[in-house]
This record gives sequence, structure tokens and C-alpha cells, in this order.
Amino acid sequence: ICCSIAFLAAARMAAAGEGHVVEPFAVKAAKEKMPAKDFRLKDIAGNEVTLESFKGKVVLLHFWASWCEPCKIEFPALKRLSESFRDKGLVVVGISEDSRERTIPFVKELGVTFPILFDQYGGVMRDYRVLVIPVSVIINSDGSVEGALVGPREYDSREAIEYFEKI
Repeated sequence: ICCSIAFLAAARMAAAGEGHVVEPFAVKAAKEKMPAKDFRLKDIAGNEVTLESFKGKVVLLHFWASWCEPCKIEFPALKRLSESFRDKGLVVVGISEDSRERTIPFVKELGVTFPILFDQYGGVMRDYRVLVIPVSVIINSDGSVEGALVGPREYDSREAIEYFEKI
């Protein structure tokens, strides 16, 4: 009974968004350098955006949804990372698998200034083999996949800043 109660308590905490651990920033490097797959998605204003439009920049594609508690926890750090490195060649791009109706109020409430794109049917997620969220895929300035981060991360940590200063 004791173990069952502990399990139920942990499940309730997870469902309520409590107990989510933000992992230290550590990029899992790509096994081999492959060109990132281009895509065409709409942004908040309804404009079509492609990966190609960020050519020559380092791109952090961040897959998330407004209902994802770990995503909510890490979003302020992503915003700070984006603002710190915007003039240094890094573009953070949020790719939401959520509806516009759920995403836009969340993004406005946080004052997010980086591009938010909609992948409501998951085509880009499938192309990048994203099975869970949050996930970030880092694309170098040559357009190749550099690596990925699975799960919530400290995007404004010393390790993250050092990593993005190097690439």
C-alpha cells in the first residue's frame, strides 16, 4: 500500500506539473552531420516561414506545446537565451504542436519575441523524429543538424551560454 500511495502521489504531481526536473544543459551530438530538413510552417501572423529563411544562422528548433508543464517551466529561459544571442547569429524557433487558440495567449503572456510556428499535425515533428516534448534540435550555420536536447533544460545556464558562444 505504501508503494502504491507513493506512486499515486508522484503521478498526481506529474499531472499537476510539479516535480519536473530541469536537466543541466548538455547537447547530445548528432552521430553524423546531416542536412536539416527544410519545412514550411505558418507563424502567429499567418506568414509562411521556412528553415531556409534562417540560412547562415545557428537555429534552435524547440518543439513544445502549451499543455506541456515542463515546456512552460523552461520557456522563460529560452526567451532569455534568444534575447542574449539574437545579435550573435542564434535564432530560437518555437514549433508548437498545439492549436493557435491555445498557443497565442501563452506566448503573449510570456512576451516571447522569437518566432513561433505551428505544426499542429506533427509533420515537422515526424521529419525530425521527435517522439516526446520538449525537444530542441540544434542546426549549425551550415544547415546541418548539430545535436539535440530531450526534456526540459537550463537554456540560460553557464553551460548553454558557453555552448552557443562556441558555435
